[in-house]
Amino acid sequence: MPGATKSVYAPEPFDVGRILQAEIFSYGQKITLTTTGPIDPAAGLGNYVESLVRRHDTEFNVVIAQMNGEDFPSQSIHVLHIGKMRMKLCKGKTTVAKEYYSITMQLCGIRGGGNAAAQALFWQAKAGLSFVLAFESARERNAAIMLARRFAFDCNIILGGPDDRALLAS
Repeated sequence: MPGATKSVYAPEPFDVGRILQAEIFSYGQKITLTTTGPIDPAAGLGNYVESLVRRHDTEFNVVIAQMNGEDFPSQSIHVLHIGKMRMKLCKGKTTVAKEYYSITMQLCGIRGGGNAAAQALFWQAKAGLSFVLAFESARERNAAIMLARRFAFDCNIILGGPDDRALLAS
């Protein structure tokens, strides 16, 4: 995956159906690793996301792990709303971030971070405002990514991460 520099990579929805390959440079040697086959979709994830598409707004319980690149010490539960036109992050009645889908918005899975990587995503709501959000499960995280990308696509916006522009073009 272009730009992946961590020792752990959690596959995300863009990876389904693809064969992943990593080149590892260590002590002057290059080692290439490849998955044995295409990444399989999680059982039932597509149907789950399709059921969520019919709703006006879907809520996911999350914890903010980072905000604007800085660790966020709070372990309190926030709610990430993914709607047909926008995304919103709230704690109780307080809105932390609310943005309509736009070309400056980014959304992708975390590329590193140990075992928690499969349960976290990176969301740049707008320039200068970004979050790493931890979900209850990898299934919820992947559903949130797929749902937001689907709604953004319906608004003629393609959501990807900082290093996904080449991937999105393919």
